[in-house]
Amino acid sequence: MITIREVAADDPQALALWHDQQLELMERYDDPDLVIETVFPTFVASLVGYADREPVATVLLRWSPYHEAGAMELKRLYVHPEHRGRGHSRALMGAAESVARRAGATRIVLESGDQQPEAINLYERVGYDRIANYGEWKDDPGTLCYSRVLPTRLLVINGTIGAGKTAVAAGVLDVLRERGARAAFIDADSLCQAAPSGDDDPYHQELMFSALTHLAPVYRHRGYGCIVVPRVVEDVDDRARWSRAFASDVGAPEVIVARVTAPLDVRRARIENREPEGYWRDWANARTVELDDVLEELNLDDVVVDNVDRAAKETAEELLAEIGW
Repeated sequence: MITIREVAADDPQALALWHDQQLELMERYDDPDLVIETVFPTFVASLVGYADREPVATVLLRWSPYHEAGAMELKRLYVHPEHRGRGHSRALMGAAESVARRAGATRIVLESGDQQPEAINLYERVGYDRIANYGEWKDDPGTLCYSRVLPTRLLVINGTIGAGKTAVAAGVLDVLRERGARAAFIDADSLCQAAPSGDDDPYHQELMFSALTHLAPVYRHRGYGCIVVPRVVEDVDDRARWSRAFASDVGAPEVIVARVTAPLDVRRARIENREPEGYWRDWANARTVELDDVLEELNLDDVVVDNVDRAAKETAEELLAEIGW
């Protein structure tokens, strides 16, 4: 077993491991002039694996300069020879994939060579597929490149009227942006603004899901692997609908439903601040009570977070920590 930690781009322990990797590759490829990259302008994360506190393995991730937006490149995967055969490379690959998912990557790409059979076997075992060669060595016959497509991660912010769904969703996007993640915010309520509505679809849910089905591929094509949507989830079939709407060529997305809550007096104060006096304020004040009871009874959420007495962004940070994003 190894302990994997994220380190700085110029971490001396990582650099020492990269130096050992370069020496090994020089020997394997019989190339005394071979030099590996150690500076990565589109750096995302560097990981080091420790066995008994000794650095024995490493891997690095960067946004690929050779591919579409959302493609993350895996570099510098290396395990010290004395520590091979213990599953460390697989553990590093899993940790790297977790980093890529959190960063909103839509796929991972990597470059290897025919003198690294252990690495090639590992990539194929964990689900990577051969792709066209790219990068500095793309014309070299011994180069082999691989890719693994990642599913979209979808976070639906649920909650009754006045709970702060939209504000918290916007806060989630702000936090993800600050982390350098590729993420997008879709205001689902804006897709439902149409009149009249029918008795079979009073809140235009079907209209919304139809629109999202057409929008989702656009966001994915642009390389946004994390999608945040504020929207009430009050039907037991909604999770499956969200999944279908954001499905891609790699399959179903990872769907998380997180509900934000606030006491009734707080919700009423928020409603009064945003709704003009009259029909819509009266409707919202009645609906917030009714909907809160429905959501409590259905209990369709993966996590529930209070959104009161603090900024929406603080609620967003707690919510992201709860779901592991």
